[in-house]
Amino acid sequence: MECQNKLFKKYKGFLCYAAKAEMWDETRKHRGKTTITGVLVLLLFIVIPVNLFARESGPPATDRHVRVSASASSGHQFKSGMDGGGDVSINHYGIGVDGSTSLTDKLRFRGRLGYDREEYDFSGTNTFPVAKPWNTINHAGLSTGLEYTLTDKCTIGGGPVMRYAGETGAEFHDSLIYGALVTVRYRINPDFLIGFGGGVFHGFHETMVIPTLIVSWNITDRLRLGNAHRPGLTGTPGLELSYGVSDDWEIAVGGGYRSAKFRLDRDGSVPGGIGENTGWPVHARISYNSEPSFRLDLYGGAALGGKLELQDSGGNGIRSTHHSTAPILGLHIRKNF
Repeated sequence: MECQNKLFKKYKGFLCYAAKAEMWDETRKHRGKTTITGVLVLLLFIVIPVNLFARESGPPATDRHVRVSASASSGHQFKSGMDGGGDVSINHYGIGVDGSTSLTDKLRFRGRLGYDREEYDFSGTNTFPVAKPWNTINHAGLSTGLEYTLTDKCTIGGGPVMRYAGETGAEFHDSLIYGALVTVRYRINPDFLIGFGGGVFHGFHETMVIPTLIVSWNITDRLRLGNAHRPGLTGTPGLELSYGVSDDWEIAVGGGYRSAKFRLDRDGSVPGGIGENTGWPVHARISYNSEPSFRLDLYGGAALGGKLELQDSGGNGIRSTHHSTAPILGLHIRKNF
């Protein structure tokens, strides 16, 4: 389907930083058992995924066949210096399973199950009151949603939202984000689609009303402008300009805004606190696409204007700091079945 859910990637830690892929934490610590239990409980909920409507071009599918794909991603944000001294780097890993089927000629069901893990490495830090404000962050979610085709040009969709975002050892119920989303997309002609959406979400002591803009424009047969949908550290819902070099190869550049908020370990240096990572990642990518079965994305870029913030358990600011521009490298693999 066209890019339905560009909204959420904009808040990758708030809703995701999906993207991106979100289930079982492999932690070996005893305190991580709460997180694992919480992730399993999350299976009881029906939600809209971060990238539920990841396909951004082409008309809605109307076949009744079940479509399933599996994906994996990995990325590394290199060390960057922080104001006040010290540096930070990030490793990202993600897995996910997507599925969809047409219930009728006009109604389609989609779902996603996934897990994302981010490992922060602080060194020589004296900006914060503690040397390592957080370590391993888990983003987990189970997602389902419905999309209804009003006409051959207009499609609507929406539903409830629930996700988990917390450090290993964080309290499950304090690490949830939930709300609702509605979107409308209109295809002006075969090459141009525009859409609007809005959501209301609550989590981490605040309620947010978030608008979104959806764009898919085939400028030529090979050149396209649309919402970016990259996984991991560059997984933001900004804009991306892509060019099809051949039937199998594609290159692109893009960027957007990222905001990742998460609950901290209940037994950590700031018990039950809140961490946040914001910035403006930009990227270039090269992709090999052997449709209909396999896709490989290699990407590189930089995290611009990065900011890290530490809050207490009530959401009151303790300290924040900016870090210098950080190079990013990563890959994403998807297999269709």
